[in-house]
Amino acid sequence: MFGKLFKKGKTDFYNDPIRNYVVKICETYNKTDFLSRTIFDVEFCVVDTETTGLDINTAKIINLAAVKIKGFKIIDYYNVFINPGKSIDPESIKWHGITDEMVKDKPFVVEVMPEFVKFIRKSVIVGHHIKFDVDMISKELMETFGCSLKQKCLDTMFIYTRGIAKKNDHVGLDFLLDLYKVRCNGRHTALGDAMATAEVFNKMVMQISDRFKTVRDLYELHREQT
Repeated sequence: MFGKLFKKGKTDFYNDPIRNYVVKICETYNKTDFLSRTIFDVEFCVVDTETTGLDINTAKIINLAAVKIKGFKIIDYYNVFINPGKSIDPESIKWHGITDEMVKDKPFVVEVMPEFVKFIRKSVIVGHHIKFDVDMISKELMETFGCSLKQKCLDTMFIYTRGIAKKNDHVGLDFLLDLYKVRCNGRHTALGDAMATAEVFNKMVMQISDRFKTVRDLYELHREQT
């Protein structure tokens, strides 16, 4: 839908309603009250990114995925590869296997973000170590459209360590995959990790649903422990 509109060129783009469309979605999303919603009726989106590197100041997103959940069931997903406009760090390629050749003909992030924000606009964002992913997405949004995501997100690490294990510890995604017997098809791809994390999230939240009934209840697990 959006890709054709960008072919007009960069100059026309900044006079185009697409920028206002993205900014409006971000503003509405950031004001939405998700905290009072119950875990049974709210929509969640498990989000994951793969990037050119790990330095958030210089890295660019090359793979972005979101898996939508409602009623503890996966109902939809979004997945896209992105041309970062720069070379991918060889050390990062060893991690996720995505090369410059694989993304050279893919859309640029400015073409992708309108579709992505439309997909997640009614959802609570979830992920494992989600801060990095959301910070990357917000950086890309700010650089291209002048807006960012400011909603509270849920991290599967904190849900497990503080809501289930009840200890302030650090656990990786592989630990949770093994614990909850979830197979990840495409580990270290955005969609593979997001799908697997979605399954883990569903199992964890169902496990504690008698004690944590709202999004606010889950978010309380993310507060700094004193």
